Amino acid sequence: MNKVLRVFREPLFHFLLIGAALFLINGWKGNPASFPGGQVGTPTAQIVVTLDDINQMNDLFAKTWQRLPTEEEQRGLIEDFVRNEIYCREAIAIGLDRDDEVLRRRLRQKMEFIFENISSLGEPTEEDLNVFLIRQREKYLTDPKTAFRQVFISTYKRGERAESEARQVLAQLRAGADPDSVGDSTMLQPEMPLSPLWDIRKQFGDEFSRSLLDLKPETWAGPIRSGFGMHLVFVKERVGGRMPNLNEVREEVKRDWLVEKQKEMKDAAYQKIRSRYAVSIAKHKTMTASVTPTSETPR
Repeated sequence: MNKVLRVFREPLFHFLLIGAALFLINGWKGNPASFPGGQVGTPTAQIVVTLDDINQMNDLFAKTWQRLPTEEEQRGLIEDFVRNEIYCREAIAIGLDRDDEVLRRRLRQKMEFIFENISSLGEPTEEDLNVFLIRQREKYLTDPKTAFRQVFISTYKRGERAESEARQVLAQLRAGADPDSVGDSTMLQPEMPLSPLWDIRKQFGDEFSRSLLDLKPETWAGPIRSGFGMHLVFVKERVGGRMPNLNEVREEVKRDWLVEKQKEMKDAAYQKIRSRYAVSIAKHKTMTASVTPTSETPR
């Protein structure tokens, strides 16, 4: 008896009881499609199972089981299709689709997929690709290339003296000292062949690669910093970045053109649908995060 009483006191039991009551009231108000178990009488809705639906069921079954379904299995597939359709309609009728973010995102994805399918794009012309290449030129510019020799100065080994001692080594190099006889040992390459900036950045880091572009060729310069320490650098050769011609990047430009056009058509389709809706947005304050310094010790 005590166990039964405890069940009646559970909040979950109350929640289920209220939900069942609302469900029954909804059916009582005259919506037979949403009444538990359905109501006896003339059907109020129609479900049509088309030949395409049946073929899709058979194809999916065959892909899964490597054979066609038997007559009994096919009847089961059709009944399962009808059951899914009925439960889906019933769920929508009583509002189970509302406030479900996962379902809303899935439906949005399906709508966008439909837009992608109906947005059939023809092949771009030569003029289309050239105009797109010029408009997006920054994306297709080739990286500048640099070849250099570097002498490493360890900030870990030399501490606060690192920069002043690096300048002393720079003076020795400019005076003709052998690069192999000065500086500190490092796992970094002492000499870098003509390489694109992205490759240099990968090995020496962003700070080094940015500073490298400002150095004059054919002279020792520095010190410039990296995440490893300091470097004295002799730029041997530099080739500036350039704009490739269309034939060099045709496939990449074509792919990007198609992506952009598809997005434009999807956006246009959305705006056309959106124009049918009157959107009302409640007034609200913009929330901004702020941190107020405090001298109190966190607890």
